[in-house]
Amino acid sequence: MYMRYLKSEQDGKDQYRFAEKICLFGCNNGFIPWLLLKQTAPSQDEAYLWHINIASALNITKYRGSTLVIDLKPKQKKSNLSLYELEDVWGYSDSGWTPILLRLSGLFIDADPRIVNRNEFCIRDRERIGPIYEFLYLAGSVSSGKLIGGWTAPPASPTNAALLFPDTLRYFLKCIADAA
Repeated sequence: MYMRYLKSEQDGKDQYRFAEKICLFGCNNGFIPWLLLKQTAPSQDEAYLWHINIASALNITKYRGSTLVIDLKPKQKKSNLSLYELEDVWGYSDSGWTPILLRLSGLFIDADPRIVNRNEFCIRDRERIGPIYEFLYLAGSVSSGKLIGGWTAPPASPTNAALLFPDTLRYFLKCIADAA
């Protein structure tokens, strides 16, 4: 589940207040394609390598002071709270597809939902876990400055995505560098 929170600083902590459920993907109402389109030149074609800093991108829209949060385990809301703040998205749009890399900050990972109010909470920087990375791919790309395709994520499956904590990511990046 994806959500938009209002985010502010109070007494050295980031305060989060739930605003609404949202879509991250999909060219009709997804935040990622919407934010990408706002920064895409009218002449842009494939291959398109792009980056969205979520806080900066939202702050120049009507959603100023907001952030995007992923509930990684929404079906376990009574037994597990796993909230991740989406900080950056990098994409490589080409051949009708867009692999993306998400940079997340772990707000609550496998926390007890009975002791955290998911609608309003505060967290200090030192309590965050991360950065954490996740790779996904979307069915869609960019042509003549417009989004083409649905910009949808594939249905859930064991091969769609993996959360990569810093040590894990460093290992895989080393493997790629060593194999080259």
